[in-house]
Amino acid sequence: MKETPTDRRLVINVDQCIGCFACAASCPEKRIAFQDQDGLRRFTAPGFCAAKCDACRKVCPVDAVALEPVDPDEARPDPLEITWVLPLARCRRCGEPFTTEKIRRRLSRQLAAALGSPDFSFDWIPLCPRCRRDDEAHRVRAATRTVPDPLP
Repeated sequence: MKETPTDRRLVINVDQCIGCFACAASCPEKRIAFQDQDGLRRFTAPGFCAAKCDACRKVCPVDAVALEPVDPDEARPDPLEITWVLPLARCRRCGEPFTTEKIRRRLSRQLAAALGSPDFSFDWIPLCPRCRRDDEAHRVRAATRTVPDPLP
């Protein structure tokens, strides 16, 4: 039997998923969604996908997405919608949730591997984008010493 797009089950390996939302961003039909709320990143996706692509599977950096063929003649006991939740890490400075802990750990490991064992500090990784920007502005002002530093 020839496989058709409606004969695919979307399978998410929640233990592998880092919460980067690349799958949601790549879905041309926007069927995979996420929302950050109350310190959690919540994902929803269809249990079965009728899209004629596999962009979500291809773009996942940790291979947490699979599209498995399903026999259309078999009963479908699987849920019509799947959900998964990942906790968000909070910024070390301001306390705002901004990314998942899995992403922070992965970034730290990859930078350490790429740079070897440098005397470089990755102190910016636990900071949200706003605090990173403020931290960098503080460093630039300190380096140039031309603008008074308003940060304590």
